[in-house]
Amino acid sequence: MENVKEILTESIFEVFERMFFIFLEPGGRAPVHDYEAAIRFDGPQRGSIRILFTRPVARLMVRNMLGLGNGDVTDPHVEDCAKEAANMVCGNFLVNLDASKKFAMSLPAFSVRPGQPAAVPEGMYAFDFECEGGKMGVVLEIEGTG
Repeated sequence: MENVKEILTESIFEVFERMFFIFLEPGGRAPVHDYEAAIRFDGPQRGSIRILFTRPVARLMVRNMLGLGNGDVTDPHVEDCAKEAANMVCGNFLVNLDASKKFAMSLPAFSVRPGQPAAVPEGMYAFDFECEGGKMGVVLEIEGTG
């Protein structure tokens, strides 16, 4: 599982640096997250990736990706950007996990989590990051490993 963690961490760093111009550092868990983008994958391995965002990080992603001012960021921008992040992180992760295998990915889903702490059930792997905008987290579940 250590190799899977390393692959996912590298995928997260790559996507956030290249697409959102956000440089993440491993960091402490945010007490609450405001938004969640989730995507499922199926193939030789099945599971899901959930990306948990605080409001400031989500808005920073939109500003950096779309070149908008803070006052121009809308809720639909945040939703689209968060779903795109989940899609890109998952795709990058699966290619780097095993490029010789075929995986199917669901459409990403978005939800608002007003002031809810991130629940990480046993058997899932949590990754916590800090950046200039605040904190975010990623939760990986690979079915059958918990």
